[in-house]
Amino acid sequence: MLAQLLIVEDDPHLGPLLRDYLSADYQAFHASTIKEAQAWLGTHSAQLILLDLNLPDGDGLDLVQSLRQYSSTPVLVLSARSGVQERVAGLNAGADDYLTKPFAMPELDARIGALLRRTASGTGVNLGNTSLSSSSLTLTVGSETVTLTEHEARILELMMRTPERVFSRADIESHLYGWETPNSNSVEVRISQLRKKLEGVDSDLRIRTIRNVGYVLQA
Repeated sequence: MLAQLLIVEDDPHLGPLLRDYLSADYQAFHASTIKEAQAWLGTHSAQLILLDLNLPDGDGLDLVQSLRQYSSTPVLVLSARSGVQERVAGLNAGADDYLTKPFAMPELDARIGALLRRTASGTGVNLGNTSLSSSSLTLTVGSETVTLTEHEARILELMMRTPERVFSRADIESHLYGWETPNSNSVEVRISQLRKKLEGVDSDLRIRTIRNVGYVLQA
């Protein structure tokens, strides 16, 4: 399966150009604003984010900092801010690499490849007959594999690391949302999606609802 890349770039020429160029080797998606990027990440999983900093609705570093509250997805900053202080600020905010504009496409290719190789060796979590990869956001049982969204994976990882613990809705919301106010039923929707995906790969893990209390993962 091709890695999914999210390009957050407001330049009407560069954003689509990067998407089309990278689509030869990856599943590449484009967002023009922080709000669009947040909405996409709420329903999709990305193996890498390419991020401009000067965006119409805010500073890209704010997105990096909020993302780091719930995700380790690698971020490659693409910015015209070329000073040493700007590059240091980007890395200190949580970015994994920093490439100044203008840049050569072969160098972009090399940096993307290096980041993906680095995260491909990331650890996951195993419970019962089920494995969750924290780098590729995939759920595996035997030869069966299913892709999770970013939020689905974060919920399941939280539960798999502490099975039999009851998590309230507030617990899960606190774990997930560093930058948005969730919809009133967002946790319930994602729990329902997770149950279907666990059943679809014949996992022996089950998420049980405890009425008026929360959810617990049982193996």
